[in-house]
Amino acid sequence: MPISDQEKLRIAIEHRFGYWICRNCGARNPINAEKCRRCKSKNLRPKRFKH
Repeated sequence: MPISDQEKLRIAIEHRFGYWICRNCGARNPINAEKCRRCKSKNLRPKRFKH
C-alpha cells in the first residue's frame, strides 16, 4: 500500500534507509558512524534506495 502523505513518506524513507552498510562485512551501522562496528573498516556506503 503506497503512502500518499509526503511527511509520512519522508519519515518512512528516513527510517528504512537511514543507515550505512559496510562494504567488507555487510554489517548495518548507524547513520552517524565513521567506521564499522564489527570489523572497524572505514569502507561504508549508504543503504541503497530501490523503488
